[in-house]
Amino acid sequence: METLPLELLGAIALNLPIADLRHFRLLGRRYADAGFPALVRELSFLNTLGTADALQTLSRSPYGSLGAARHLTIYDGAWPVAASQKEWERHVLFLRSRTKCSPTATKQAYHRYEQFLRQEASRTFETDVLLFRSVLAHFPSLRELTLSHIHSWRMRYLDLTHFRDLTNSIWMIPSFESFVAAAISRLFPVLGTCSRLERLNVDGLLDARDLAPKQYRFNTIRHLCLNAILAGEGLENSIASFLGAFPGLTTLTIRTFPRGPISHQRLPLEQMRWSDLQFCDIIGTWVPEDELFSFTKRHPLKHLTLKEVTLTSGSWKSFFSRARKLQPRPNIVCHGILRRRDEQGWPMEDVVSQRLLNWFLANAEVPWPFSDPDDDISIFSLSP
Repeated sequence: METLPLELLGAIALNLPIADLRHFRLLGRRYADAGFPALVRELSFLNTLGTADALQTLSRSPYGSLGAARHLTIYDGAWPVAASQKEWERHVLFLRSRTKCSPTATKQAYHRYEQFLRQEASRTFETDVLLFRSVLAHFPSLRELTLSHIHSWRMRYLDLTHFRDLTNSIWMIPSFESFVAAAISRLFPVLGTCSRLERLNVDGLLDARDLAPKQYRFNTIRHLCLNAILAGEGLENSIASFLGAFPGLTTLTIRTFPRGPISHQRLPLEQMRWSDLQFCDIIGTWVPEDELFSFTKRHPLKHLTLKEVTLTSGSWKSFFSRARKLQPRPNIVCHGILRRRDEQGWPMEDVVSQRLLNWFLANAEVPWPFSDPDDDISIFSLSP
């Protein structure tokens, strides 16, 4: 091992689990140097000018090679504006634990807050595109990119040093309004520079009307996860345009927010066509039975997950009766859409309902095992 070149030792380190990598780097200085780039396989940074500068400084460090990074998470947030120190101290997002600090410390924190706001206010669409372009240029091996709102950690403690340091400095946290469309619109022009990028995750509220993706085609992206896309009347064209920017998808996860249709009458499933789509999760959506079945039939799906989906027309009995005739038929997993009660009248768990569904799909002579009391209720529209 002592005679192996550093490049080969680095390749070995890249394939080690983190626990083994720590032991690997303790073997000696050569092992420590060769294994260091593997420590940055997953990185995250806060979408502010300060942390972006820190990331670029790291990239220039001889100990901070980013060439091995595979997954980058960008945390975005909207920072509240206060016109005066008094308004800043009374703001609902002000860190109340700081009120016991001295007047001098409070004044200094407010000045840091003002400076931070001026710095962020200087950002424009053009400067942000250049910023993201320079940042992504440091990640030649990037496979997965996640854009997340800073509060999409769903009340779990976010262990992000830059976020913690910033809030401790300016005594303020970002707004809970979780829109990330502005950030992704600045990422779109530079995503094409990541030639190895395969996965894109958007973990924040996305309003597709704020985007203009028609001019972009990201052929390398195979996995797309949209955890909260704004649903409502008149949004179907913008959403279809956004999804059309990813023609090579094999995996798609789409969740609507609020729970409802992506358009006033139907989910634009008729406009969604991917020749290689194999895995699809549809969550929190209203959709007609015929469109859902047509979507299932025309794609080479291996796995379809339906979670908290409501049919605006037709019935689940009809949908699954048609689905079990498909050849080949995808594995269909359901959560929160089929209910059956036991002998005591208690609703069965999803796992029991799933077993009944699998039994029904696998045997043409098996009768429908569920009752559908709400299938005759059609819901026509939902405004955002």
